[in-house]
Amino acid sequence: MANTTAPVNVDRLSELTLEVLTTVGVPLQAFTTDLSSSVAQPGDVVSTRYADVPSTKDFSVAANRQPDDRDLAEIKVTLDQYKGVPIGFTDLERSYTDHELIQYWIEPSISAIVENIISDALTLADATNVTNSKTVTASAFDADEVADLAEGLSTRKVSRAGRAMIVPPSYMAGLVKDAKVTAASDNVEGRRPLQESAVARLHGFDIYEYSGSIPANSRNMTGLALQPQAICIAARQIAAPQEGTWYGTVQTITDPNSGLSIQMRSFYDDVIQRYEFSSLWGVNTDSEAGKKATAIVSA
Repeated sequence: MANTTAPVNVDRLSELTLEVLTTVGVPLQAFTTDLSSSVAQPGDVVSTRYADVPSTKDFSVAANRQPDDRDLAEIKVTLDQYKGVPIGFTDLERSYTDHELIQYWIEPSISAIVENIISDALTLADATNVTNSKTVTASAFDADEVADLAEGLSTRKVSRAGRAMIVPPSYMAGLVKDAKVTAASDNVEGRRPLQESAVARLHGFDIYEYSGSIPANSRNMTGLALQPQAICIAARQIAAPQEGTWYGTVQTITDPNSGLSIQMRSFYDDVIQRYEFSSLWGVNTDSEAGKKATAIVSA
């Protein structure tokens, strides 16, 4: 690879990485996340929990005032994905220019990691875990279809809190073109489809346009409507080398919104100036949690 760059300021790279992370990491908010900058090793297990749904009782009957046993359903997430993006420049390549071209690789590198995490999470939305689905083409996807998806979740008594929808650009375009959406010109959201070609919120869903890979899961899945408890993501960081045993720089950059942390390493190996962006993560769900999601399937 013909790379060109010059020595860079690692603190500046951290700032640029954070700027990208706070943008591309937004769709992670659609899931239940246990994201931390604390240290773990590949294969470690993180447990996340969600509450069961209680039922009301007739308190005029004294016996009904005795509390039932309550359960916190546990989903264990194995941190089995330690992945990253390595970038390197030789001395000769670095001598060709005064530009800090490593900066141009920050956005695609961070985007690749986040997209990998989201793709892993969406892979769990198969017919076994997420049994509910709605078939609709991109050209037919409009506000009414979103209302139907909201109705389906509500019928299954799925909480309205945090509902989100991840859709590809073709489905977002259907919402943007919907006359019912664009006609709402007397409010900010009504202007957004025309100004930004995006719909941020509709029928109780935060709408995330996602241009990364959405796995078909053997049923032509093109998007997902969900409550965050449907799929869990956990992420940690690999331990930095011990002081005195390594000659590079390690920094951890954490997205204040999603909590996802990316570790950045910079070091020189006598031949190549190397940069590594990485994270350690895992995903999991089960059929009970999967009831809180509906797969959007193309015809």
